[in-house]
Amino acid sequence: MKNKLTKNTYPVLAAAGMALIGVIIYIFTSVTGYLAASAVNPLPILCTVISLALLAAAVFMSEKMTAVVKDILMIAASILLLVSLYFFVLGRVQLAADVYFIPVNYPASESLSLHISIAGVVCYLIADIAMIIAAFTKETE
Repeated sequence: MKNKLTKNTYPVLAAAGMALIGVIIYIFTSVTGYLAASAVNPLPILCTVISLALLAAAVFMSEKMTAVVKDILMIAASILLLVSLYFFVLGRVQLAADVYFIPVNYPASESLSLHISIAGVVCYLIADIAMIIAAFTKETE
């Protein structure tokens, strides 16, 4: 395991960890609290899981693939994380509008769901930034 970790795999692993935290927050805020009665969009979950699988393949099977294939996996994983972020934010627009732009008589659980969702969005943003860092890090032993 240690010999497979290179300088650019650390940002990839950080991105995978932050994406995992982001999807956990998405699922948590979608099924509990104020949004418990709403429908859960499966696209952010699916895109994140596929992205995590691609990142795992890029890190742990890197000796068996060419640099071009690894780059394609990284780009696809980054795009999937951006799609996940998009649908996460899109699903919380109404919530943000209720709390920030119509701040009259909203329940405390609505504000709590929004603020926890903001933490999930930040996790996805950090994951995307880590993917950008990994893309520009030279792969060395």
